[in-house]
Amino acid sequence: MSFRKNLFKNIIILGGYSYTSQFIGFLATIILSRLLLPEEYGFVALITVFTGFVKTFSDAGLSYLVIRSDYGRLFQRSIHYLSFIVGVVLFLLVAIIAYPISLFYKDSALILPTLVMSLNFILRSLVTVPYGLLSKELKFNSLGSLELIGSVIEVIFMIILAYLGFSYWALILPALIGSIARIYMYYRKTRMPFAILKTKYLVVGFRKAKSIIGNLSGFTFLNYWARNSDNLIIGKVYGADSLGIYNRAYRLLTMVTSIMTGLFGKVLYPSLKDLMSKGGDVNKEYMNLLGIISLINYPIAVVLIFFSEPLVVLLWSERWILVAELLPYIGVLILTQTLNSTTGNIFILYGKEKMLFRLGIPVNIVLIAAIATGAVFSYVHVLRFYSLAFIVVNLPLVMYVGFKRSFGFEMKEILSFWVLKIVLSALMVVFIWIGNTYLTAACSLIYLIHLIIRQREDIKNGYNLLMRKLKVVKS
Repeated sequence: MSFRKNLFKNIIILGGYSYTSQFIGFLATIILSRLLLPEEYGFVALITVFTGFVKTFSDAGLSYLVIRSDYGRLFQRSIHYLSFIVGVVLFLLVAIIAYPISLFYKDSALILPTLVMSLNFILRSLVTVPYGLLSKELKFNSLGSLELIGSVIEVIFMIILAYLGFSYWALILPALIGSIARIYMYYRKTRMPFAILKTKYLVVGFRKAKSIIGNLSGFTFLNYWARNSDNLIIGKVYGADSLGIYNRAYRLLTMVTSIMTGLFGKVLYPSLKDLMSKGGDVNKEYMNLLGIISLINYPIAVVLIFFSEPLVVLLWSERWILVAELLPYIGVLILTQTLNSTTGNIFILYGKEKMLFRLGIPVNIVLIAAIATGAVFSYVHVLRFYSLAFIVVNLPLVMYVGFKRSFGFEMKEILSFWVLKIVLSALMVVFIWIGNTYLTAACSLIYLIHLIIRQREDIKNGYNLLMRKLKVVKS
C-alpha cells in the first residue's frame, strides 16, 4: 500500500475515534453549560492557566523519543521510569504554587482544587511511553479506542457530578478518573509495567532524552504563555465571569486545533518517520496533507465567522451570547493556526528541536505583547490583537525559518501555498473588526477559490472515491 493511502487509512481509523470523542465532548458542553454557570467555568480556568502550563512539560518529548529511537525494551522501561519522575516533579511544583496562585487571584478557595488537579500529572506520566509504543507500531485503532473510552468516562462523570450540584468539581474530578482508566487500558495493550530501576538506567535514559527534553521544554514554555497569557490577564483584570466567556470561545479554537494536531499529528509523525526511513519524499507528502487540512477547516471557519450568534444560542443558550462577538476571530484563526500546529512534528522529525526553540523566542514575545496591548482596551481586543500578530508575524517567520531553512522547501512553493492565505486572513480580521460583512464575505470567497484551485486534484480524487463508494453501496 502506498504511503498516502496508508496514511489516510490510519487517519480515518484514528479520526473515527477522535471525532467521535470530540463530538461527545462537544455535546457534553451543551449539557454542562445549562448545569454550570460561566463563573464556575471561569473558576477552573483560573487554575488551568497554571496547571495547563505545567501540563505542557508532562510529555517532555519522551513519546517522540520512543517513536524516533530504535532501542529495545530496557531503554523503553528506563524512559517509562523517567516519565514517572517527571510527573512527580510536576505534581510537587503545582502543589508548591497552589498557595501563591490563590494570593495572585485573592481567592483562597483555589488552593484545594489546584492540589487535586496536580495529581493528574503523576497519573498521566504513566501512559506516556505506552502511548509512544502504540504510535511507533502504527496501532492507531488501539490508540483511538483507548482515548475514546477514556473521554467517554470523563464526560459521563462530568454530567453526573454537575447534575448532583458539585459545581466546579464536576470539571476537575472526572479528569482523575479518566486518567486512572487510561493507565489500566494502556497497560493491558502494551504490557509495559512501571518499575523502579537502578539509577544507572535512569541516567542513561536521561542522557538520550536530554536534548529533546531541553529544546521542547523551552519551546513549550514560550509557546504556552503566548497562547495563554490572555487567560491570565483577562482573569486578573476582568474577573472569572469575563474569563468564562472568553474561555468558552477560545476552547473552540483549541478543540479544532487539538483535533488537527492530535489526529493528523499522531498519525503524521510516525508515518513520516517510516517514510523517511524508506527514502520517500517527506516534504511532498507533508505539503499535500496541509492542503487537505485547509479544505477541512474552511467550512468550520465559515460557520463561526458568519453564524456566530445563532450558533451560540443553539449550543449554549442566551446566557452565553457575549461569546458570539469572539467567534468570528476564532473562525479566522482556525484557517491558519491548525496548519501551523502541525509544524512542530516536522521540526522534531528532522531533528531540528533547537531551531524550533529559537524560533519560539521572537514569535512568542510578539504574541504576548499583542495580548497585553489588547487587554488595555477589552477582552475582545485581546483576541483582535492576538489574531493579527499571529497571522502577520508568526506565520511569515515559520515560513522562512521552518519551511525554507529547516525543511528545505523551495521558496516558490512556500509562497504559492501561504501568501494568499496570510493576506486574506489578515484582511478578514480587520473587516470583522470594523463590522463590514460584505468585505469579509468577499475575502472568504476568494479564499475558497484559492483552495479549490490549489487542491483541485485532491478534490477530484475525493469525489471519485465517494462515487465509487456510493456505487458499491447501491449495488
